[in-house]
Amino acid sequence: MAMGGRPSYPPPPRFLRPPRRQRRGGHWRARHPILAFFWRLSLAFVQLSLLAMLVVAAAGTWLYYRYARDLPDPRRISEYRSFETTRIYASDGTTLLFELVDPQGGRRTQVAFDQIPPMLKEATIAVEDADFYINPGVDLRGIIRAALQNYQSGEIVSGASTITMQLVRNLLLDPEERAEQSYERKLREAILAYRVAQTYSKDQILNLYLNEVYYGAQAYGVEAAAQAYFSKHVSALTPGEATLIAGLPQSPTTYNPFTNFELARARQRITLNLMVQHGMLTEAEAQTIYAEPITLNPPLTDLVAPHFAFYVRDQLERHYGPELLYRAGLQVITSIDLAWQSEAERIAREQIARLRERNASNAAVVMLAPDGRVLAMVGSIDYNAPDGQVNVATALRQPGSALKPFVYASALQRGWTPATVIWDTPSRWVSDEGVVYEPQNYDRRFHGPMRLRMALANSLNIPAVKALEYVGIEAFVEQMSRLGGTSFADPRRFGLAMALGSNEVRLLELTGAYHALGNGGRWLNPVTVLKVTNSRGEVLERWQPARGRPAFGPQGEQIAYLLTSILSDNQARRYMFGANNVMELPELIAAVKTGTSNDFRDSWAVGYTTDVTVGVWVGNNDSSPMQEVAGANGAGEIWRELMLRYHQGRPATPFARPEGLEEMPICADTGGRAGAGCPRTINELFVAGTAPTEVDVLYQTVRVGGDGSCLAASYTPPDEVRDVQFPVYPPEFREWAARNMPQPPTTVCPPPTSPTEAVALLYPPGASGVITTTQVFLSGIARGPFSLDVGPGTAPAQWQLLGQNNLPVFDGLLGVWNTAGLPAGDYTLRLQVTTPEGFNVSTTQLVRYEPGGP
Repeated sequence: MAMGGRPSYPPPPRFLRPPRRQRRGGHWRARHPILAFFWRLSLAFVQLSLLAMLVVAAAGTWLYYRYARDLPDPRRISEYRSFETTRIYASDGTTLLFELVDPQGGRRTQVAFDQIPPMLKEATIAVEDADFYINPGVDLRGIIRAALQNYQSGEIVSGASTITMQLVRNLLLDPEERAEQSYERKLREAILAYRVAQTYSKDQILNLYLNEVYYGAQAYGVEAAAQAYFSKHVSALTPGEATLIAGLPQSPTTYNPFTNFELARARQRITLNLMVQHGMLTEAEAQTIYAEPITLNPPLTDLVAPHFAFYVRDQLERHYGPELLYRAGLQVITSIDLAWQSEAERIAREQIARLRERNASNAAVVMLAPDGRVLAMVGSIDYNAPDGQVNVATALRQPGSALKPFVYASALQRGWTPATVIWDTPSRWVSDEGVVYEPQNYDRRFHGPMRLRMALANSLNIPAVKALEYVGIEAFVEQMSRLGGTSFADPRRFGLAMALGSNEVRLLELTGAYHALGNGGRWLNPVTVLKVTNSRGEVLERWQPARGRPAFGPQGEQIAYLLTSILSDNQARRYMFGANNVMELPELIAAVKTGTSNDFRDSWAVGYTTDVTVGVWVGNNDSSPMQEVAGANGAGEIWRELMLRYHQGRPATPFARPEGLEEMPICADTGGRAGAGCPRTINELFVAGTAPTEVDVLYQTVRVGGDGSCLAASYTPPDEVRDVQFPVYPPEFREWAARNMPQPPTTVCPPPTSPTEAVALLYPPGASGVITTTQVFLSGIARGPFSLDVGPGTAPAQWQLLGQNNLPVFDGLLGVWNTAGLPAGDYTLRLQVTTPEGFNVSTTQLVRYEPGGP
């Protein structure tokens, strides 16, 4: 207070001071006290207002810096990459196989601003932010109105969010803050929206919003929404379709046209009314648009090559990670050939239809091009069946004999050749735990010495087990790992029965292993992805053909060709499978092997030509047994039909024989070098330098007579005598040869029975066999040293020598019988001849003596 008790006021602002002449006029306050009072009152109000403004400004500044100091930089919007849907295409680059929808999101495809119909833009503005093009990113009137509504309800029921505020909430705020329902978050959101509005143009903001907002049906952005509801691009939407879509973001679930079409149409009506209200449409135009028929047309949900598409998805996720895969809008061109995919599916379905009566319900097929591309992958014959989602092409199954070629591949790397003999004889193995293993062949018979070519071509079990024993389980497991097998991780789990497929493999991997045989012994990981680009068209991955890595050692190309030669040897496999079996393709050269697991649970056929590799499995997903469905009559039928179809119109091309091989004649029974004593000679292929050098089968020449089953004797008629060669096998083969091969005779041919050729022949000494004289001259033939005897009766106990000689007698006197003094009765004459070969030949003659002659 000033002196005298009067209050002291600060001078008024300059613009409120009266003109100088009035102040010079003197004491106007005294003359006009009421005017002075109002003056002082006005002055106080101005001062209080200024103070309030300063307080509000200070508070606003404090709030701004309090809530805006750690806000994201608005420029981050230009760096933001919202998720986009990854799409997987067939090899033609246009046929969509599958869209990878983010499990936590949905589909999205970015589109340029000029591709979005103006009707959709205006409808969105009318519904979401009518003052979008004039507000600074924040609607102050809307905020005040929302604040009153929230105050009256006692909770936040309205946010007054502009399009810009919605955009920054979704793009710049972290998920936790985005979910908050608080005044603080709303304030930060408004500040950030203001900053964004100062940084970007309205068209940029609207374009970002329309590509970001959720429209339901897992569709993010207007392009995904157009595809989800109408199966068309957003640029092709009609005005009715555009205004229907524009009203969905407020509550996508509630207004979902697929579940509540009438409510979605009601929302469209509201959208059109708002457009009329804000001068974007006339009432007549709105009525015309609303009267437009709306027909929902969701995309077809039939999956094309579903098992293949999901297999590719899993590969991509492992390579790129889920974040990039599900959010980067990758465009993936795969290797699948839809024509052959369809053909493989058809053939598999038809064969299973024929086999259902034998309790076969499913099949899987893999087709590989020569460069390793997967042309077809059938994981099951019906993806929509109760267990059809199981991809048997990548499932673990017992391969049976289909694994044998790789057992022998390991043996060939360790010195065996196609001519190596493995004995197919009863065999038994006892494990360390005392478990006895006695494998049997498919025909329950044993076939003795079998060359490797014959053992593999005819799928004999015991030779395969012996081959694995020779190779060693660890070495074989290493072999399969080089061929891409992922189910051979622990050799300790396996035994010798693995040679017959007791373990489990995947059809895709086994087909890839066979492909390596046809690829010169080089393994290629089956190729499924040809090209990957991101949403900006940048190439992330592009497949280039490769030779593959060697899988069969330093001479892998030659070993692969030897196995190919065996697996394509129709003549060799006829020993067990007969002529015209399922593996023989008319006018085609194909290498193939079938397999059957225990109890007919799995049927396999895997093989290749120079043009394609095909692997087939038949069985039941639950591994239940089939009724005598083996590799040949199950999977083999699908393999055969698909091979014949694939090669229609293609020339039959032989497998190219590499250098480093030599062909040599060998003895078919022993595998040794063929010599003059070998009864059966064949030509065989060898890696150069590994062919046998010694002749192991000799021969002996034996003179035989008659039908050849007896040794010729001196009395054998010359026209029946001939020399025959018999093989003399090595010691280890002789017992087998004695049972299975022709042997030289050990007995002499019997003497001839005709008189002109007899060895021992007595001429009758008297008429009608009666002797009456006392001196009898006995004549005949003795073709060698002989003795002539006589004895009483028909079976003499004692004999009397009548004559002998060391020289043969031909049609001459053999001896003289003096009968004087002998009683009448029956007597037996006996002629014994010793042949030059040391064999005794005898003949007898019964005579009767009746004395009375001279």
